[in-house]
Amino acid sequence: MSFFVRSAFNSQTYLANTTILPLRMNRLRQRLSSTSRPAAAGASAPPVDCDVEKFYSYTSGRWLWNEKQQFERRYVKFNLPELLNVAARATGARRCVEVQKLPEGNFSKAFLITMDDGQQIIAKLPIPNAGRSHYTTASEAATMDYVRNILQIPAPNVLAWSSSRDNPVAAEYILMERSRGVELGKIWDEVSWEDRLQIVESLVSYEKAFVSANLPMYGSIYYAKDLKNLKSSQLVQTGGLDNQEKSFAIGPTTNRAFFDDGRDSVEVNRGPWPSLEEYIFSRADREFACLDKFSTYPSQQGLTNGPHLYHPTKTFKLEVLQNYMKVASRILANDPGLSKAVLWHSDLHADNIFVDPNQPTKILDIIDWQAVNVSPPFLQARHPSLINFEGPIPEGFDPILLPDNFEQLSKEEQQQAKNLRAAQSIYKLYEIQMLGECPEIARALRYRESLLGQITGIASSVASDGEVILQGMLIQLHDNWSECIGSSTPCPLTFSANDRTQQAELQAKWSEGVELMHDLLTDIGAYQGWDGWVNHDNYEIYKERLARCREEFFNRHAATEGEKRQWAQAWPFEDKPDL
Repeated sequence: MSFFVRSAFNSQTYLANTTILPLRMNRLRQRLSSTSRPAAAGASAPPVDCDVEKFYSYTSGRWLWNEKQQFERRYVKFNLPELLNVAARATGARRCVEVQKLPEGNFSKAFLITMDDGQQIIAKLPIPNAGRSHYTTASEAATMDYVRNILQIPAPNVLAWSSSRDNPVAAEYILMERSRGVELGKIWDEVSWEDRLQIVESLVSYEKAFVSANLPMYGSIYYAKDLKNLKSSQLVQTGGLDNQEKSFAIGPTTNRAFFDDGRDSVEVNRGPWPSLEEYIFSRADREFACLDKFSTYPSQQGLTNGPHLYHPTKTFKLEVLQNYMKVASRILANDPGLSKAVLWHSDLHADNIFVDPNQPTKILDIIDWQAVNVSPPFLQARHPSLINFEGPIPEGFDPILLPDNFEQLSKEEQQQAKNLRAAQSIYKLYEIQMLGECPEIARALRYRESLLGQITGIASSVASDGEVILQGMLIQLHDNWSECIGSSTPCPLTFSANDRTQQAELQAKWSEGVELMHDLLTDIGAYQGWDGWVNHDNYEIYKERLARCREEFFNRHAATEGEKRQWAQAWPFEDKPDL
């Protein structure tokens, strides 16, 4: 029996062609009341004769646990007729003739609006879990304008937007032109390998533009007029291409790491930050604040609190964070190219890239700019997910060969080997292109995998998970201090024999929990980080499967009734108190 689970990194598929809830507008007319833009003479948005509650609510699937909270995080009530008024004014059309609710992403609602003159635009409304009100929308609108008109990177053309709910629509919104072309994901399998190489080269050229931009500090991009208490040091230099109305500046970050898993509710410095040290310390302060406020630890990679498994505690998390703070400033990258303030689109998968279907090497639009932020490249630069593949990543840059036993393989196996070599070649071409066009990003990608880079990265998630791995890395750092730091100054960390023994035990328990989680998710048919989402058709199937896997797991791993009760308390796939 087959069933579908959405990707853990589900895209904001708000430009999909699929119609979820088509609404036909009747021909009754009313005068426009919005003041965002002068409307064409006689323009109107008729009353809506549909169940608008389906527009407010999440309708693309269900959750097997914490469903009430999940729906609440995605519920947005707004004035649909007024949204259509704004759309008519923004396009200069007379009226809207059809609205389609598009497949919902994790952080936005989106609608395809068709006007009487044939124009089609996208209306995008952030949902409550998207980030801070005002900032999320204001930054997304400004960022799309900046990358489109300053960096010359293809991005949606914004027609109108509001970052306040105090407007006739009664919600924040962005109206943008519908992207031309087709999602690359729909034709990727038919795109030749030669064309794929050209697409990768185009992506590298866009990322080179990111790196070449002269951004003054870390945070997110806004229009200067939308920031309070603006300092001149926050202004973005754009070579005289901006004007007073559209000058850009760096303001507070929209990075989801500052808002996910309850982090939005703690009082911490969210930027902007003029220095790398201030930025890094704010990330650690955020984790301290979460540990002070919360007693539960969401987003665990593995099973915890079960018999013989790792039991996370606030005491140990604080100890590890305090150890990290002793070395945090000492291990920062001293390469300016790794620490410069860089805008980066970290979700370049095939459904976020629109191309000409007749000329797929021609990229027409890149979408999903919500929460794109300005950070050090060694913390956010990564290979585009478009070129990720299943299989080993070759070391170095030697030519990638077919396996020695290629001639003995079946035709199907030979084709698989050829496809793997082609995918590996594209992956390596990206790295080679980066070395030539953006050497600082190539260095950032390498540094990201180094011990120092991993320590800095993992330290920002300790309030949720990672303290065991981080402590092990800090011990490695201590043991290789002079080699890692290049200094004879003694390491400020000390670890006793008991500390090392305890670390080995905790890491073994933590790793066992990760393996158990992996096996359990495989049995269920889910993915790492699964939050219980299923599509409507598979809800009962998944509910039954989860119950069966739970019973089988308990029978397999609970030796006593006491252990069974302990597993029941530790079971992660059921209703839990919300943060």
